[in-house]
Amino acid sequence: MSAWYAIFPRPSPEAVVREHAPMVHRQLRRIFGPQADIDDVFQSVFVEVLRSLPTFAGRARLSTWIRRITWNVAYQEMRLQYRQPKTTAIEDADLALGKTNVAEGKAADQQCMRKLYAALDRLDPKERVAVVMHDIEGCTLKEIARSQGRPLQTIASQLYAGRARIAAHLQGDVLFDLQPGKTVAGTSGPLKGSTP
Repeated sequence: MSAWYAIFPRPSPEAVVREHAPMVHRQLRRIFGPQADIDDVFQSVFVEVLRSLPTFAGRARLSTWIRRITWNVAYQEMRLQYRQPKTTAIEDADLALGKTNVAEGKAADQQCMRKLYAALDRLDPKERVAVVMHDIEGCTLKEIARSQGRPLQTIASQLYAGRARIAAHLQGDVLFDLQPGKTVAGTSGPLKGSTP
């Protein structure tokens, strides 16, 4: 039994899910987008949380520990999705976004969100984690590095690369590879800063 449980009573599985489910759900929505089907990932998070709860040592708050598990499970799911990209018919995407009979302002917002998450879907999972944690969740680079167990410079590089890919995608360019000598669709030469 860990020292944490010697001081504090063991929370029941129901209490853990009830107290932390809204935070996990919000975090998964930010990672995968407002229209994504996150039910399976949500369940996987709590399966892992409840399986690992007896090993929780209390070195961090329980909510911080659950956030880390959420990111790790989401990262694994992103890796699977990255290897097996999904395709959606335009009609299906429009229906999922509820674009029929909505005000123009709401439709424009949905279009922006769809473009943003389409760009995020094209990112390498590590880049996506860095971008979402920093730009959507509001975490600092230091917090991301600590939570992901990676060096600060690595996280900064992944954030920079992810932002560059998103910007290129949103500008209508298709950018899948940031390796030196590769060209960006819509440009006449190699990427700025790359060596031929």
